[in-house]
Amino acid sequence: MQPKRSATDIDKIAEREMAAYLRRASITYLECCVSLMMTHLQREEVATILEQEADMLRRLD
Repeated sequence: MQPKRSATDIDKIAEREMAAYLRRASITYLECCVSLMMTHLQREEVATILEQEADMLRRLD
């Protein structure tokens, strides 16, 4: 039998797992968005748009 975990340990585990879930969900959402773009735009157009978005993200501070 394992020893009981403290409430602080449980909170840390929950926080870590929630962050991991949100990261995975965000990536999946982004992949869906890119797939949708690919159904209506040319590959080069999608690449250009994504590059512009990436540049904007890099400039955020």
